[in-house]
Amino acid sequence: MGDDGPGRLARYWFELAEQAGGVPSRSAFDPSRITDLLPRLIVVEHLGDQDFRYRLMGTEVDHFTKSRYTGRRTSEIEGHGAGNRIHALYVATLAFERPIGMALPYVGRSTVCTSVRQIAVPFRTGETADQVISLIEFVMRPNVIPRLLAASDRRLL
Repeated sequence: MGDDGPGRLARYWFELAEQAGGVPSRSAFDPSRITDLLPRLIVVEHLGDQDFRYRLMGTEVDHFTKSRYTGRRTSEIEGHGAGNRIHALYVATLAFERPIGMALPYVGRSTVCTSVRQIAVPFRTGETADQVISLIEFVMRPNVIPRLLAASDRRLL
């Protein structure tokens, strides 16, 4: 675990998990401990079976994707449900009750994003792990500033 965003989120989760003796409660998560990561965080809740709801999308994610997914179910958004690699990350994170990270080549419509790095960590709001907090990093071509791009070039998901 490095000093980058994914490493810092993972270390924070392991600290909470040690205190909890397993998957930590969502109420133990203190956003003020990782304020600089908040714009790239995604919070999803498991609705059962293969469906999730986006509870929160960080401002940087919303800005880059030019979409507002907060409150929507993965099953109602084309390309976000079962069969999507990021969806599989959420499922595996809950199943294994551990942080899982991945790096993927970018396959979307953006002309400037080359890959995506993401880590997901499980939390529980009840008896079982049922929420995931995930940090996503968009890897851009050199010298690209996403907020200065035309919306058609920034769209990711």
